[in-house]
Amino acid sequence: MDHHVDIQKCLVAFARILEKGERLEDSYLLDGITARSMDDGYTVTLSNRDCLLTIYFHNKFGLESTSQTTMDTFIKHLYQIAEQ
Repeated sequence: MDHHVDIQKCLVAFARILEKGERLEDSYLLDGITARSMDDGYTVTLSNRDCLLTIYFHNKFGLESTSQTTMDTFIKHLYQIAEQ
């Protein structure tokens, strides 16, 4: 899948979800997006039922999705959260 992801915006979305989201056992949830920080302190994930964005050290990332369309929608949703 071809994709361009603005990792800085996604990290801002991650921070917004931690700030405004509902605290769950090991994550936070806001507008259908789950944010989780891994034990290594460097890796974070943002996900919904169709997509998983994993952000690693030095802004490397992995993106898993059921389709290009759901991935595009997911990324746009993250950018909207970042702008809140």
